[in-house]
Amino acid sequence: MIMNSEMSSGFSAPAYARLRDAIRSDVAAGVWKLGQHMTLSELSSHYGVSANPVREALHQLQGEGVVEMRLNRGAIVRQVDASFVKNVYDVRGAIEGMLAAEAARRATPADIARIGLFVEAYEDAVATGELGEIVQANRVLHQTINRIADNPLALEIFDGRSTLIDALRRTLGNRPGRLDDIIVEHREILASIASGDADRASRTAQQHTTRARDHMLENIKEAAGKPA
Repeated sequence: MIMNSEMSSGFSAPAYARLRDAIRSDVAAGVWKLGQHMTLSELSSHYGVSANPVREALHQLQGEGVVEMRLNRGAIVRQVDASFVKNVYDVRGAIEGMLAAEAARRATPADIARIGLFVEAYEDAVATGELGEIVQANRVLHQTINRIADNPLALEIFDGRSTLIDALRRTLGNRPGRLDDIIVEHREILASIASGDADRASRTAQQHTTRARDHMLENIKEAAGKPA
C-alpha cells in the first residue's frame, strides 16, 4: 500500500507517477486481473490515497493502453487477445532489435557485466519454478539492456502494453521446454552485445521476440481449446 502524504493531499506529477507505476506493476503481478473492473473507491482504499491522484493515474494508464476508463466508475484493466499479442510483439521486436543494436554500440564493460548478472538472475528464477519471479526477472533483464541504449521514447511506446503481456504470461504459463530456450536466447543476446556487433545484437533480439510471440500465441490457442 502506498502511504504518502504528498500523494494523498495534492497534485504533484511525481506522486501521480508513483501511483501509476504501482498500479501498472500490480497489473503485471496479477493483483488486478485482465478484464477486471477497478472502482475509484477500491483503488483509493488499496493504495491509501484520495480519489484525485487515482483518477489522474488511471488517465495516464489509459494513455498507455493498460486500462479503459469508465466515467466516475474507475477503470477496467484491458483484456488481451491473440491480435493484441501479435501486434505488441511485432512492434516490440522492431524496437528491441533497434535498442539491442544501440546497446552493442554503447555498452561498457560494466554494462556488460551488469547484463550478465541479470541473465544469471533469470536463470536462478527459472530454477525456483516460481512464475512470478521468472516474469519479473525477465522484465528487469530486458529493461537493463534497453536502458543502455538510452532511448526513453522508444521504451514508452510499448512499456505499458508489455505490462499486459506480463499479466497474460503469468496466467498462461510456459510451454514445455520454453524456459530452457529462453535461457539460451538470453545468453546469445548477451554475447552479441558483448561482441559489439550491432547487426548480430539486433538479429538475436528480434529472433528472441519472434519466438516469444509465437509461444504466446500457441498458449492462447491452446487455452481457448480447453473446456471451461
